[in-house]
Order: sequence, then structure tokens, then C-alpha cells
Amino acid sequence: MTDCCFMTFEIASNLQPLFDMRIASLIPSGTDIAAALGLQSQLVGVSHECDHAAARGLPILTGSVIPSGLEPAEIDRRVAEALRQPDANGSLYRTDRALLKELAPDVVLTQEICDVCAVNAASVACDLPAGARLLTLGATSLDGLWADLRAVAAATNADAEKLIASLKARLEAVRCAVAGRARPRVLTLEWTDPPFLGGHWIPEIIETAGGVHLLSAGGEPSRRAAWDEVIVADPDVILLLPCGYSLDATMETARALRQRAEFRELRAVREGRVWATDATHLFSRCTPASIRAMEVVAGILHPAICPAPAAGEARLA
Repeated sequence: MTDCCFMTFEIASNLQPLFDMRIASLIPSGTDIAAALGLQSQLVGVSHECDHAAARGLPILTGSVIPSGLEPAEIDRRVAEALRQPDANGSLYRTDRALLKELAPDVVLTQEICDVCAVNAASVACDLPAGARLLTLGATSLDGLWADLRAVAAATNADAEKLIASLKARLEAVRCAVAGRARPRVLTLEWTDPPFLGGHWIPEIIETAGGVHLLSAGGEPSRRAAWDEVIVADPDVILLLPCGYSLDATMETARALRQRAEFRELRAVREGRVWATDATHLFSRCTPASIRAMEVVAGILHPAICPAPAAGEARLA
């Protein structure tokens, strides 16, 4: 058998905007997309969650009202509590508006997908710096990713088409490699306590990589699941991709999950087919890295023909 022939992902660093645009990214996906389009030097400020190399050393424009280091159940409780507060304004995040004004961006990148994950558009739209354009990213599918890439490119005089073509070619390479093969039934968990099913672009990633996504369909938001329905679904493979978690942090959640009788009852758990992932870089936002996430899933589901994930991307839990 031949291995999947995946194209190497190259940042479009050769793409040069017609003139410099000052970009403030209030979301990690915005920073990822700007960098992928070759706009690293145009970034003037980023969010506290932006972990791309292009964000290093840049002014931090946001912060979270939820403390770090909490257990998943406590994070869930505090999120629900914070969103009930009258001063929450639909967001769990605070934006340094004085600093944003000082940086004087031409374009401000934000999102409208999830109030829990990152700064939303509504929380900053009413108080933008003079002359700044608010660009709201909203991808909930791979088609949405192409639209976001084109929107950022259009706003910054960059070119998205070569990048999009290379990403689509990688998708097609995986589709061809897994075509006609048995498709494992996959449960994805975006949160573990309480359990939330993978939503939006996650089912599409699983299906493209040669699996069957259980209990939710592409485009649907993540939703809370009951352990009873998970047990009835009886997945062949379980992928743990808790929102914003590194691989090491996901491994910790896997150890906690194994304390639950309902989880230990699952066939995939008993047979050793539970995978932890570097969720924050691969699955938590819809960016060019989502194509790498699809290749990682293909390597998990079809190891005889597709390259295994790198050590820092996923491992058996």
C-alpha cells in the first residue's frame, strides 16, 4: 500500500499587500489567518490567547474574566455564571479599548461564532478607534474558512487564492486516499465535564478524514451530551479535543475521564482507542491549521495508509 501523499503546508509569506495595513487581532483565528496570508508584519496587537509565533512580543489587547487553572466542571460553572451577570455584555472577555485606540489599527479582527471562546464582535463594535474597520470572522465549515481567508485578504490587499488552492489540494489528497475504505465511527468531545460533542467544522473534518461522526452533524453548534446517548452510540474511536487545551492538558482530562464508570464502559475505552489531541492548535478554531487537523485524524483512523500524527499533535490516552 502507498502512503497518503500530503502536501506540505507553507505559509504564504511571499504574498505582499499593496500597502501596509495595521491589523489588530482580538482572536487567535484572526492572527493565524493573518500570518497564513503573509501579513505578520502588519499585526500591531493581539489577544491574550493568540499563540501563533507572529503574536510574540506584540501588545495584548484582551483578557478573560475566568481564572486559569480550573478544572473543566468549574470552568463550565463559572462561564454560565459570568454570562448571567448584567455587565457581561455577551462576552467573557475584556478589551483594552485605550490601548486599541492608541495602536490605531486600520482593521480589527473579531468573531461571531462563540461567546465563550473569544471576544465577540458585539462587545467591540460600538467603540472602535476612528477609521478602523471591524472584520468579523464566522467560519463554521471549511467553505466558511475559504470565505474568511478571502475576506481578510480583501480587507488588507493580500491574495488568498494560492493558499486556498494548496489547502484544497491537501483535502482532496486525503479524500482520495481514504475513499472506499471502512469508516470508523467517531465520537469527538469538545469538553469533558460536562461532555460536549464536537460541532461546526469538526464533523466535516472527521468525515473528510474517512470517519463517521457520531451524534452531531457538520455546521451544528457543539452541544451538551448525556452519557446514556454516548453509550448507545458505541463509538469505535474517541477523540478528545477540549476547546483551548494543549496535548498535555488533554491527557490530564483523559485521566479524569477514566474515573467515570460511564466512560470506562465504552468499547473504545476498553479496547484502547481513545486519542488525546493538541486541541487548541488543531481543532479549537477554523483556520488553515484545520486542514492539518484533518490529516491528523486520517492518520489516526487509517494508519495503514496515512502518516501517523506527530508526537506533539495526538497520542493514545
